[in-house]
Amino acid sequence: MNFQSDNQSSIFPEIIKYLEEINLNSSPAYGSDKITIKANEMLSELFKIDLKVMYVSSGTAANSIALSAICPPYGGILCSDIAHIDGDECGAPEFFTGGAKLIPIPSNNGLINEENLINMLNNYGLHGIHEILPSAISLTQASELGTVYEPDNIRKISNIAKKHNLYVHMDGARFSNACCFLKCEPADITWKSGVDILSLGTTKNGTMSCEAILIFNKDIKEDFERRQKRAGHLWSKNRYMSAQIIKWIENERWIKAAKKANNYALSIKNSLSKNKNIIIEYPVDINMVFAKIPIAIQDKLKINNVSFNPWYGSDNLTRFVTSWDTTSTEIKNFDNIIINLEN
Repeated sequence: MNFQSDNQSSIFPEIIKYLEEINLNSSPAYGSDKITIKANEMLSELFKIDLKVMYVSSGTAANSIALSAICPPYGGILCSDIAHIDGDECGAPEFFTGGAKLIPIPSNNGLINEENLINMLNNYGLHGIHEILPSAISLTQASELGTVYEPDNIRKISNIAKKHNLYVHMDGARFSNACCFLKCEPADITWKSGVDILSLGTTKNGTMSCEAILIFNKDIKEDFERRQKRAGHLWSKNRYMSAQIIKWIENERWIKAAKKANNYALSIKNSLSKNKNIIIEYPVDINMVFAKIPIAIQDKLKINNVSFNPWYGSDNLTRFVTSWDTTSTEIKNFDNIIINLEN
């Protein structure tokens, strides 16, 4: 039973089959092929807006290239104090922006609130040109702790950002899971709520290796291809990237997969809650469960071949992640293991 990460999940079989189908002939390079054009159209239809789209192979690349378009080297990028861009991307955002500074903001269960954001912004500008210029804010949807921003929260943060001339970036590594939890349209938590640019994650939810940068704000569309090229992410055979998006969107495969993963996470939560020595640490909005589990119980789970991740900063804090290919048998077996721990 592997609940370590949705990064370890398999690929939609429809994607594998489609890649074989399109591999029979040559095709125009660098995104000018019919498959990429179709994928771009499908994304525009899904988000209900005309989009500029760039495909890259990792979430770190998507975030870093996106941020480089909205923040100058002397600028600052506001983010939560547990943001992936700050703690898990090896300085890539700073590198691709040419030296921009990441400014962590205290979060509540992984989410930035308006009061902390305003307080942070009010502390800048006192030293004029001697300090960095806040230029962007990055929101992770869903957050690194598996919590979700409501559309109203995003609108309020975006309004504050616009008043201070900040662009709004969204790290959507688990965007599908957030949409599923909110039961909303993708547009509701992106451009309709003031988001300028989105790093759309699909790799954790069924694709092989495909993240898409979606640009909603026309002011930042210029020269984006050059940023992609300089970063080494202008794919010559782009059709193999965009083909994954076609099958990801087709038949609402993306949201169905996210729903399955989210539901199984709730099952994991319910199983863990049966043991009085286990504490669920954060709200379970998506496909991640954070729980404080005594080391002795963790050891018993490992003996029973249950894989999970110990989390940073606490000996007892653990993370369980379900995915689109988690099985009902795994969930039932896990529940039985938890029940038998009492015996």
